[in-house]
Amino acid sequence: MAGWTAALPPDTAAAALDLVTTMVGRPRPTPRCVHPDLAGGGPGLALAYHQLDRCMPGLGWDAMADGYLSASVKGAERLGTTTPALFGGLGGLAFAARSLSPDDPSFRSLHDGVVREAARRARALGGSHGMPVRVFDVISGVTGTGAYLLGRRHEPAARDALRAVLTALVSLCGERAGTPHWYTPAEDLRDARTREEFPHGVLNCGLAHGIPGPLALLSLALDAGVTVPGQREAVARVAGWLAAHRTDDAWGPNWPGMAPPSGRSAPQDPRTARASWCYGSPGVARTLWLAGTALDDASLRTLAVQALKAALRRPVAQRRVDGTPGLCHGVAGLLHITCLFVVDTGDPELARAAAGLTEQLLASPAMIPAEGPGYLEGAAGVVLTLLAAATDVAPTWDRPLLLA
Repeated sequence: MAGWTAALPPDTAAAALDLVTTMVGRPRPTPRCVHPDLAGGGPGLALAYHQLDRCMPGLGWDAMADGYLSASVKGAERLGTTTPALFGGLGGLAFAARSLSPDDPSFRSLHDGVVREAARRARALGGSHGMPVRVFDVISGVTGTGAYLLGRRHEPAARDALRAVLTALVSLCGERAGTPHWYTPAEDLRDARTREEFPHGVLNCGLAHGIPGPLALLSLALDAGVTVPGQREAVARVAGWLAAHRTDDAWGPNWPGMAPPSGRSAPQDPRTARASWCYGSPGVARTLWLAGTALDDASLRTLAVQALKAALRRPVAQRRVDGTPGLCHGVAGLLHITCLFVVDTGDPELARAAAGLTEQLLASPAMIPAEGPGYLEGAAGVVLTLLAAATDVAPTWDRPLLLA
């Protein structure tokens, strides 16, 4: 992200970097074989040590980054992993390899395999109506793989695959008889409680698993000049749908985790979405900012800022992220989204909120390792978040979150 600057005041930034130093210890030998998934395995650690090397060069973190990347490749070979999923398959491993060694020919077959499989799955999705979210979402579906392809858009094969993904997502954003194609029928819902609450199916409103993910990718690609027919209209349509399905409260704009199809009633006692990346208003707010930027729509950007401020003002019990450190549904995810808005807007209220969220992480360092070493929920994601908040080194690691 161009023009990145630290969001934290100097004293808080120094304390954040002290916590990072405590968490990571000293450079040391890496395992020879680790799990290859980005969510909780070696690629997230490779990204964390790579960012450490960018922020604190010459200390040996580059060797640890390379070691975890190599161990992740061995893990993928041992498991026979073939899915191009971003967080549970080869997409995340390819992203880490691309981040650390963009010109290394030894990763060519990995990159090419993800490109081919992404294009195949995208073409198979075209024209579908009603599906499990894992078909299209950021975590397991074509949207997540598209996030990886967007970083390779200057290569002809990857650009063609990305256009196939965008074409599939434009189709997904259409509707039949008033019901969006991306809705999930009740029989495709894995959770029994959700099936009971939404007997006619659901429309998922979370960035990790719902329509904000495709909206973010469509918007980022549009802003980068990669377009397909109907893309701008799809961005406007979905952004309008999200704006129309707000569930405002005393603090401001908010969104449910799930909504029923048009004409169907919502549960009488709906579950409140966390104020997080994966579900809830911070992730939706960032998506609307990206859509507003791509469309040059100031009203969407204004709504996005209002929604994030509302999330930050809500009491701890309503935010439901303050006891968890990670990127996915914890304080780190809310902090990183807030820092992105600070860089984009320079808003002093958001800068103060970023400092407050950092203080929460500083006050509870013991809870971070308990969540494991992973990118999404564990220590690697927290380290990456603190480095972004406390330094002027741009976060090149956050494209999988589709936040920038």
